[in-house]
Order: sequence, then structure tokens, then C-alpha cells
Amino acid sequence: MNRRKALAFLLLLGLAFGLPVGAARKGWFVECAAGFAALDPGDLNARPEAQQQRLEFLYRDGYEALQRFSGGAFSYVLEEAQGSGLRGLHGGFPVALRIGRSLGARVSLFAGLEFLGRQRTSSLQQTYRVNDQRPDQVTPPGACVVDTGFPEYFLSARAWVPQLGVIVDLCRRRSWTGGVRLAAGPMFAAVRTLESQHYRKTDADGYWQEWQQVVDMKGSGAGVAGDAMARLDLALSRRLGLQVEGGYALRRSSGFFGPGSYEYQYRDMNAARDPVRNRWQGEWRTRRIELQREWGRLGYTLSGNDLGGYADTGGFCLDLSGWRLAVGLALAL
Repeated sequence: MNRRKALAFLLLLGLAFGLPVGAARKGWFVECAAGFAALDPGDLNARPEAQQQRLEFLYRDGYEALQRFSGGAFSYVLEEAQGSGLRGLHGGFPVALRIGRSLGARVSLFAGLEFLGRQRTSSLQQTYRVNDQRPDQVTPPGACVVDTGFPEYFLSARAWVPQLGVIVDLCRRRSWTGGVRLAAGPMFAAVRTLESQHYRKTDADGYWQEWQQVVDMKGSGAGVAGDAMARLDLALSRRLGLQVEGGYALRRSSGFFGPGSYEYQYRDMNAARDPVRNRWQGEWRTRRIELQREWGRLGYTLSGNDLGGYADTGGFCLDLSGWRLAVGLALAL
């Protein structure tokens, strides 16, 4: 008998015998729960989206413009891109542990701790086969292959949420109870982005040159959290109960501060330059960047602790709020 069949069997037993759900929360009780959270942290996800837009603007859009306006002296072919594209964080699986005490027939208080961690590794590699016969170039006209992209793009967010809350039973039947769970508390969070970017150009005569840079940024911040959940309790035995919850969870943190590092390495077929390295500590902020080229303009927003000389447009916020659905067990002590 697999786990799903065993759980269904226990549920049927509880419903058939009409065991009192409230018994699972008489006196002291412990609950553990896990579920799915709909997430879309806008400030954090904007960074990989902007980096992919920038890459395509500088290369694909630039080559497309040269092909249109060169009178046939410039052409390119973009091979099928490798990788999934740079992805943000969407969806998470929070787990929670709560200990509480019943204050009467319908009200219970509890203290709990929730953890939510989400990470994603993505990549994007583009290969352009270029034929440049324009006579006014610094380098001799000819063909080349340009490989560019992000071999690795890592993004992560973690949050720890200690909470105090109340469970209120609104509707009681012999085998089930319906109610609400309300909770509030602080949120302590950490974020990280690691961007590994690569460029390589190979001429028709075999000469190649390449560079690689890695930007790694971390930060920690704090904020507030709150839950408003509808709740259904089902009895499995006189001491064990099953809960199903659904509702909205507020999870927002700001004031992120942490370390960052940068490494740049250039080399060609003849030699390699010494790598450039830099480290810093800084506050996470957002910045507005404008790229102006002959073929157009690209404006985008980046968040991080490496603002440099760009315009600061506001603070960084990690927003892990969203709708939740969870399943848990309660054990009377």
C-alpha cells in the first residue's frame, strides 16, 4: 500500500467512525505542515530578465540593424540558443512547525517557525555566425563566430518566519471542523545572485579572443509576515488530526546588506591578462540603466549592491507574498 492509499484509508476511517476533530487540539498540541506558495519576487526576478534583454539588445538587435542598413555587406545567422533562458523564482514549498495550546472549545494559541527556500540555476548561450564585408572596419573584412551568453545564472531566496497566532474553530461537526488561522511575526531573509557571463570571438583564420566575468552578490534583510488562512481539520484518531489550509501569506523584507565580488578575465590565442578582482560590502538598491546605440535605446532596472555610478531609483524589497495551499498533521500531547 503506497502513501496515498494509506492516507486515503485513514481519512475514510476517521469519517466513518466520526472521531472528534477537536480532540487533536485539547491541551497542548504540535502541528507540522508543508505546501505550495505562489511566488513572484519582482525586484529579484527583474535582474535575470534585464540581463537577458541586455544581451539580446547588444548582439541580436545590433546585428539585425547592421544587416538591414549595410547594403548586403553584413549578414549573420543565429544558431538555436542553448539553455532555458535566464529564469526567475516562481513558486515555493514552505514548511512549518507549530506548538500551541487550546484555550477552550473553539480557540487555540500557537507559536511557530516557517522556512521557505527557493533557488534556480539557468543558462543562455547564443552563437552568431557573422560575415562582415564592410570596407570601413578597423579589422579586415571577413567571417567570424561569436559565442556569448551566461553559462550559469544562479538565483536564490530564503526566509525564516517565527510567528505567533490564533486558531478559531467556526464550524464543528462530528468528523470535521472548519475555521481560520491568523498569524503574524517578523521575517528574516537572505538573497543571492551569481552571474557568470562569457564572450568568445573566433575569426576565419583561427585567431580567437575571449573574456569571462563573474558577479556574485549576497544580502540579508528583515521584514514582516502575516497569515490569513481558511482551515479544515479532519480526525484520524483521538490524538491525530489532518489539516488542509488555503489563503494568503504576506512575506516582505527590506534593508538588505551584504558582500559582493567581481572577477574579470581576458585572454586570446597569444596570451592571457592578469584577472581583475574586486570585493565590496553594500546595501541592496535598485538602479535605472539606459543603453543608447545607433539602432535604438534599451532601458531596464537592476537590483543589487553594486550600484556604481548609475541612478539610484529606490530600495530593494524581497516580496515572497502570495496565495498558499498546505497540508499538515496535528498531534495532541
